[in-house]
Amino acid sequence: MDHRHLTTRQWSAAAVDSALERGDLQDWRELFAAVRASAQLAELVLRVARQRGLDGPSMLATALAELLRPGPSQSTPLPQMR
Repeated sequence: MDHRHLTTRQWSAAAVDSALERGDLQDWRELFAAVRASAQLAELVLRVARQRGLDGPSMLATALAELLRPGPSQSTPLPQMR
């Protein structure tokens, strides 16, 4: 994703914020594929999303980061579909 005025391809706090604010589906796929591989990035996404407030993208990003972050899960498991 090209992030506003940012010249890096790294997921910095500004890049995460840009993706949450202006990102399309492909940007979100890219971000959360990276979250799945990096607990550190998952924590960054959680921090940025929580600072943004309770808007829809922030709530979704928080849920996805908690669900997809590597390592022991801190969240409640999803119920099984029958």
